Parts: sequence; structure tokens; C-alpha cells
Amino acid sequence: MSGGELLFCAHHGRKFEPELKKIAAEIQDETERLTAVPAAVEEER
Repeated sequence: MSGGELLFCAHHGRKFEPELKKIAAEIQDETERLTAVPAAVEEER
């Protein structure tokens, strides 16, 4: 069986990234979401 989805925290994503890139069809990095300020908060500033 192949396919599916693996989810990693930022720490482990970075740790395993070199090996995952060899076998992954797609890597989706959403690290920027950890520090992004929602638009609603930006408008209140």
C-alpha cells in the first residue's frame, strides 16, 4: 500500500526533511503559520 499523509511538527520535519525529499511526492511546509498574525488582529492594531 502506498500513499497517505504524514504530519510532523516543525522540529521533526526539519530533522527528517532530507530523507523525506527522496521519497515524497509533495512536501507542504506551513511553518510560517506558527508566527503569522491573522488579518483580523492586524486590523485592530
